[in-house]
Order: sequence, then C-alpha cells, then structure tokens
Amino acid sequence: MIVRPVLVRPRHDGNVGAVVRVAANFGVPEITLVAPECDLEGSAFRRMTMGAEARVAVRTVDSLAEAVADAEVVVVTTSGRDRDPRHLLTPDEVAERLRPSRPGLVALVFGSERAGLRQEELRRSHMLMTIPANPDFPTLNLVQAVAITLAALLRQEFVPPRSTDPLDAPATDAEFDAALVHLERVLIETRFLEKTNPARVTSQIRNLLGRAVPSRREMAIVRGLAAHYEWLFSRHR
Repeated sequence: MIVRPVLVRPRHDGNVGAVVRVAANFGVPEITLVAPECDLEGSAFRRMTMGAEARVAVRTVDSLAEAVADAEVVVVTTSGRDRDPRHLLTPDEVAERLRPSRPGLVALVFGSERAGLRQEELRRSHMLMTIPANPDFPTLNLVQAVAITLAALLRQEFVPPRSTDPLDAPATDAEFDAALVHLERVLIETRFLEKTNPARVTSQIRNLLGRAVPSRREMAIVRGLAAHYEWLFSRHR
C-alpha cells in the first residue's frame, strides 16, 4: 500500500516542510499540494525539512480532483465539528478497513490550516476520518494530524530494528531460573530472607522480573549483583 498525503491550500512554509520530514520518517515517497499558498523556496520550508526534500517528491496541482485522480481510495480528514459522527472513522478504523483489500494508492487529504476543507472537497472521499481529540478543542496542527494518521496506517509496514548481539536476546528459562536461584541463596545467606519460607519474597521478585522479559545481559547483571553482595558479606564476616 502506498500512502500519499494531499495538502489542500497549505499556508505556512514551515508546516509543509515539517510534513515532508514526517513523510520521510514513514517512508512515504511523495506528497501533493493543491493550490499552495506558501513559499517552497523559503528558508522556513528548508529548515523544517531537515534534508527530507531529497527523499520525498513534492508535487503541486491546481485542484483536489487532479490530486486524487489516480488514487484507489481517498480518505478525507475533518475535525468532526458539526458532522454526523456515524460517518466518521478514526485512523485505526481506517487502517483496519484498508488492511484486507491492500489498495495500491491511498490519498490522505488534509485541509488548509485556517479554513479546513470545503463541503465539495469533503464529498470527494471514500472515507471521512477524524482524529479523536478533546471535543472542546479538536483541531490539530497540520503536521500533528499527518504524523498521527501515517503512524496508524503504516505501523504494520515497519519492523523495529533488532540487536544482533546475542546478549540482548531474551534470557532463556534456564538462565532466568539460575539467576533467581543464585539471588535467593545470597539473600538467605545474608539473612535478608528466612530459610523457612524464602519463596514468599522470591516469587514476587520472579514475577517482577518476568513481566519485563529480561535479556540475557540483564539476567547476567542480576547474577553479578548477587555475587558482589555475597563477596561483600563474606568480607564483613
């Protein structure tokens, strides 16, 4: 699925530059501007792109019809004010509807910073989308709206980078258990725990560490702390 943000009559150079940067963040290759009222050669635009203009093409057209002519799905955004809420979808709901069909090109239409979209532009949509926000103050900055929408629609496209260091892999059950056994032994030796029922406390420690899904490195640190505490106690004795 290819997503293309379409900004209708954007007014502020910096906003458009920041949208270009957000598009690059999410691997979006192009944005389209409809009748822009800003300067794409200005310093504010260049400053906010942070070099992303080399990665994202910026196309300018005269009308929304031209901007979305090749799109298979058109999603138009609105603040939701004075609209029938039954017809408004959240970004997550739009993502769910798009996922089974996997359309080739989805146009995401955002209105002008000052006036939003006109009624005839809202009617061009296959889906009307609104970002859940405080109903007393629902309008978001253009860049925020684009970023939230792209994150919702494209989160399935990205796999977080993983460390290749084997010590950063989750600890095995044997490694986890060995560290807890070592820690329990030291806590008993140092009289932090009673011999009669140490599991009353160590089971809580096990639950605490288990919820974190610790890495092999982290469990090695637990064993290192236990060993150091054991050494300090032997010196004290």
